[in-house]
Amino acid sequence: MKKRELPNIHSFGINFSGLLCLLLLYACERKGSDSLKPVTQEASEFNIDNTFTNPILPRGADPWVTQKNGIYYFTYTQGGRLVLYETTNMSELALASRHDAWVPEPGMPYSKNIWAPELHEINNKWYMYFAADDGANANHRMYVVENSSSDPMQGEWVLKGKVADPSNQWAIDGTVLDYKGQLYMLWSGGNAGAAPQQIYIAKMSNPWTISSEKVIIASPTYPWEMNGSAINEGPQVLINPNGQVQVVFSASGFWVDTYCLGLLRLNVDGDPMNPADWTKTPQPVFSMKAESGAYGPGHNGFFKSPDGTEDWIIYHARSLPNGGDGNGRNARIQKFTWNGDGTPNFGEPVKIGDSIPKPSGEPIRKVYRTESWSVTEFSSEETVNNRLAIKLIDNDLSSYWITRYSTSPTNYPDHFITIDMGSILDVDGFMFAQKNGDRKIKELEILVGNDNETWENLGTFELANVDRVKQYLNLDVRKQFRYFKLVPIAGYDSQLQPGLAEAATYVLGD
Repeated sequence: MKKRELPNIHSFGINFSGLLCLLLLYACERKGSDSLKPVTQEASEFNIDNTFTNPILPRGADPWVTQKNGIYYFTYTQGGRLVLYETTNMSELALASRHDAWVPEPGMPYSKNIWAPELHEINNKWYMYFAADDGANANHRMYVVENSSSDPMQGEWVLKGKVADPSNQWAIDGTVLDYKGQLYMLWSGGNAGAAPQQIYIAKMSNPWTISSEKVIIASPTYPWEMNGSAINEGPQVLINPNGQVQVVFSASGFWVDTYCLGLLRLNVDGDPMNPADWTKTPQPVFSMKAESGAYGPGHNGFFKSPDGTEDWIIYHARSLPNGGDGNGRNARIQKFTWNGDGTPNFGEPVKIGDSIPKPSGEPIRKVYRTESWSVTEFSSEETVNNRLAIKLIDNDLSSYWITRYSTSPTNYPDHFITIDMGSILDVDGFMFAQKNGDRKIKELEILVGNDNETWENLGTFELANVDRVKQYLNLDVRKQFRYFKLVPIAGYDSQLQPGLAEAATYVLGD
């Protein structure tokens, strides 16, 4: 029998040691590689961000919206100038970009009390209609400015002049109707602003010229049109799915809680200049609801959801009775449907603070839950009032992190706070919410990393000056990281210690 040779023990030891080292090295590399891979997230790890709450803006008297190519352009009464905002998501109007479109020169008949601006595109040009005076309400008249740019946020706005019928009487709230190839102006007018205020219509030869006598198509006759004063104002054209022309208007004094919306209907194939072809509904179509915090809902506009499948109304209301809301009239939106007879069904004002599904087609964000997150370090915190760093990730918009009253308070630009998300995550953007009141952050630098030591600077971002409203910063490309550091650079007021209510990250999804 052939004798089997035993292996060389020394050689085996060397080979085994080498193999063991290779295995350990592979394991280390594998572990290191795995630690850099984003953790697969379950649905329970997200809060699906697909709702919003009213008001969408803490201000917004006489709101108006028009849309083109996926962009919504918004404006409202600001008194001394025409201002435009643009956004792709109406539920996030508070974050819209602002542009001062036109400021009147002083000392002119149209220099003061600029009310109820509206933006319209006519014959490939943009027009903003508005009412203004010289400081005396009795001198209110309608005016229009023109912009030839394809983008109303760009280009120059040029005053085309006063838009008036031959009587040249007190006039506000102008809007336009294009009906069977004829352009019409609708507005509210009266005797130097005294009651009754009525709704007029007249033909136009171009967007800045009324070319006919005016005709009254609505006067306040019902009790719900006479609270505070006998007023019909704010006419807004609404075409139903069958193509029938309707006009939603505001009734009673805007300063009373029972300010509301009424409805006019033009007969099918009717003549807009024939008052007999217009019918007013005997009851308001949208009214005050105290339980919803909707006092004096009125002066509205309309828009479609981003995918075009839904109809929405935008309107203003007060949150407290008797004009008691310090913020005054604020802007709100809600979806509406159509009744069998073709009239709009606006329902009741949705309660402020209640969750409302976003307009169909707006992005859905999957916001990571923060319960397992931690604060690794921070510059300072307000220990006296329990406004601690951890409040930044407690999922409570009413609690804040504020950098003051600490043993070593910091000032701009030495603030920072670092968040550990617990594992490497895919991130498409950041969600922030400013605190209520003062000390809001204007410029915020964001850094990200995987080891709390090496950082990638994503840049400096501007936060909006709004109270406890979720703000979204979309990244240009998806990032993967575990830690993020927030560095407030500047604030909206002179106080050097900023505050912030919430911070989170998200991925985009269905």
